[in-house]
Amino acid sequence: MKAVQIVPPGGRILDAGCGTGSLLVKLALRGYEVYGMDISEDSVRRTEECLRSLMPEAESVVKQGSAEQIDYPDGGFDAVIATEILEHVEKDHLAVREFYRLLKPGGVCIITVPANPALWDISDEMAEHKRRYSKEALLQLFNNSSFKIEKLFYVGFPLMRLYHRLVFLRWARRIDKNRSGTVSSGDALTRVGLNRWITYILGNLFRIDGIFSSLSLGIGILLVARKER
Repeated sequence: MKAVQIVPPGGRILDAGCGTGSLLVKLALRGYEVYGMDISEDSVRRTEECLRSLMPEAESVVKQGSAEQIDYPDGGFDAVIATEILEHVEKDHLAVREFYRLLKPGGVCIITVPANPALWDISDEMAEHKRRYSKEALLQLFNNSSFKIEKLFYVGFPLMRLYHRLVFLRWARRIDKNRSGTVSSGDALTRVGLNRWITYILGNLFRIDGIFSSLSLGIGILLVARKER
């Protein structure tokens, strides 16, 4: 959320890969005009229901579709946000071109991706990731689409990386070993995110990791890029 503060108050924001809409709700509550897109029909439905129930008067649109071909007009957004999306997209360069097309001149793209191909593990396979990104590969991807890079830093070291290794990865391995037809690995891996108290506590603990963002040891990368005027 801190990175979004560079977007003008009341600006139009697209969350590309909005999931069930938790970020869209937070942005709408801050006064932004929010729009969403997700490949999952169920996620789109749940996001629309959530937005309508919490903010029936808020202006919002949520569409189903792929990040490689987004059904919104050119130059309509002050910001495009894509958190943990590009690693799922087969042709990620097409998605980045779409982000550029959708932005107004001067608009910003804010993305997060898993970092460092050497950190690939079973949790990436279960999440159906296509790749993890090196800093160099991510910079080239956005430079090739004419973006101007404003910020790039690592996230998730040391606490989140420690949590991933000691808790999350063990859980993922156990689920993979015992998976059945009744509970999908994807459902099980997202249960922590559904517990508000756990999410709140871990979220506050992981803020400490921001002190070490200049080190290339995090499990994720946050990039802010701008479409020049």
